[in-house]
Amino acid sequence: MYCTNCGRKLPEDGSPCICGAQNGNFNTQPPQNFQAPPQYYAQPPVRPVTPVHGMLKRFASSKLFFMCALLFTVQMVVSAVSSVIEVFTVLQNQAYLLERAPIGTNFNVEFNVNIVPVQNILVLIGLWLLYASAKKTDTPFMSTAGVTLFKVTEILQIVGCGILCGMLLLIGLLVLLASSGAPNVTNYTGLPDNIAILIVGIAFAVGLVLSVLLLLYSIKMLGVWTSLQCAIQVGVLPKKLPGYALALQGFSIFCDAAAMIAFFVLNAWILIPGSLCSIAARVYVIRCMAAYNREVAGMEAGSF
Repeated sequence: MYCTNCGRKLPEDGSPCICGAQNGNFNTQPPQNFQAPPQYYAQPPVRPVTPVHGMLKRFASSKLFFMCALLFTVQMVVSAVSSVIEVFTVLQNQAYLLERAPIGTNFNVEFNVNIVPVQNILVLIGLWLLYASAKKTDTPFMSTAGVTLFKVTEILQIVGCGILCGMLLLIGLLVLLASSGAPNVTNYTGLPDNIAILIVGIAFAVGLVLSVLLLLYSIKMLGVWTSLQCAIQVGVLPKKLPGYALALQGFSIFCDAAAMIAFFVLNAWILIPGSLCSIAARVYVIRCMAAYNREVAGMEAGSF
């Protein structure tokens, strides 16, 4: 019940409203069309929409981004199928030899299987999550789940590179101690012991330097993905992708082309389609990364 004079809620014990006690009006019956005063509740803060949100949605829903995700998917599927076929081919050849070999013959079976890394699977899922989130038209915002998977892959890469650096340091130290304690040890290279040890040392040094560079690259990319995640959430301008990220993709294209030539020479025809798909996917990755940097640079120039 509410007071007909001031609109206050009447006390639950039935006592008159305080305004009636002051003015002599104790009418406590509300009129037929009386409406209670509205109740105001604290509203959650409205998430502001910035031009960065629109740029990210437009880029992640573009045909270029879609082709990048599609070709990356095809490349992984073709590589996985090629690996499975290669395993069955090796098993079939070994079974054929075992049927015609004398009893007691020993076979050394070696499998060269290209298992699709877990990191590539996470990147693939992240690409499609970003594309699906950008295609939604009912909200101006995107989900950060895809970028989170990118960050997980970089964290895995950092852990792996750290372990590899530690192992290389340990092995190099053991080789150094062994060579200093036994300078006349015989090696299988046909070279003098000091030259063989020097070659091994250079190889370990090169491997260690490459591992450290890859570790630094992963740390840098982790910061890039963190800035992109923040841009999706609050609409601030993200960082551009570093130039050496594009250079690394170009080097990967060179490695894929060299591997395809080797497969052709060795008559490993089943592995050639995987290399072709990998080259096509990396070309679109480079195009996509360059387009992203142009979008960010345009936002910087316009100060959005």
